[in-house]
Amino acid sequence: MTTVSRRDRLVDLGALLLIVAGVALYLGAAARLRTISMYSRTNPGPPGALVAADQARHLSYAGLGLVTVGACVGVVAAGLHARRRMAA
Repeated sequence: MTTVSRRDRLVDLGALLLIVAGVALYLGAAARLRTISMYSRTNPGPPGALVAADQARHLSYAGLGLVTVGACVGVVAAGLHARRRMAA
């Protein structure tokens, strides 16, 4: 069995951190959107609620983007790990 290099472990850790950060960003934005969605005609919320909703939506998209990038990094790294294992 081949040993895993420090660089490989750091790449895997980076992919995991990207995914965790993306999930945290998405959940935070979803919580903000849930709060904003409780506003109504009788309770319109603070001024600028529409701007806050747009910001929360963009944050949720950024979170999903981070998760996607982290997953891509993980898949590419797994392919490189497998290729190195076959070569050794």
